[in-house]
Amino acid sequence: MYIKKIALAMAVSLLAVSAFSCGNEETTESSSEPSSVAETTTTATEATTETTTETTTETTTETVTEAVTETTTEAVNAEIITNSQLLRMINDAFGMFTDKSFEGDVETAQTWDIIDSDTTPDADAEITAEFLISSCMRATGFVNGESSMDEILECAVKYGVIADKDISAVDVNKASEIVEKAEYAWTHPDFENEIHVELMDGVIDLTNVIPVDSIKYNGNEIELPSGYADSIKSGDVFILPKNSDGEGGAYKAGAVVELDDGVLQITGTPAEITDVYKSISSN
Repeated sequence: MYIKKIALAMAVSLLAVSAFSCGNEETTESSSEPSSVAETTTTATEATTETTTETTTETTTETVTEAVTETTTEAVNAEIITNSQLLRMINDAFGMFTDKSFEGDVETAQTWDIIDSDTTPDADAEITAEFLISSCMRATGFVNGESSMDEILECAVKYGVIADKDISAVDVNKASEIVEKAEYAWTHPDFENEIHVELMDGVIDLTNVIPVDSIKYNGNEIELPSGYADSIKSGDVFILPKNSDGEGGAYKAGAVVELDDGVLQITGTPAEITDVYKSISSN
């Protein structure tokens, strides 16, 4: 009996040890799971960081590439204004109508001292700041071929054509704006530099006679109150005041029709400057 008790006690002890061991194994296995989760979380974080970094890098690269491409495209597409285009702009702005050929523009520019009589610029060459300012200001009549570049720049600043005398600051890509400012200075002279013009014989000047708002333009058809313009006949050259839209100036009359409502309808084409003025000069 005593031996059986000892054997039973040993069996119970073995079972207890076995149970304790199994419990530790389960605890160990359970306690190892958080470590695996931590490792998984770290791996996911690293992957997310790498993905974010790659995405950010790709986005930045694309943005920089697009910006460089846009800048390059703008530079390539920047309009180059040629000597031929400039002379055409000046002749049109100052009413010096030609046959619209480069040769005709040059001849007109030479006739009116916009460029020297012995000068024929390269038609396709890009304009220079010096040529732009000198030709614009000589077209106004405030300066001439005998004026120095310094005098021309000083005059251009005085009339607001350019901001200062630094020729390097002149943007040739804004040639059309500079031509417009020179044309405005020409049509709005001050008393110190008043322009003197001598009209050709037979030219009918209505600039200070007819109210500007009484004139109607419809393409090349011009309607005027007949009381102001009844002396105009086909072939006559006449000058009208300019309105806020830039309409007006010198025209050559084609067909002249008296309408029923006391209005004279004239088919007018822009007159050649040589048909309008004998001379243009300034003080």
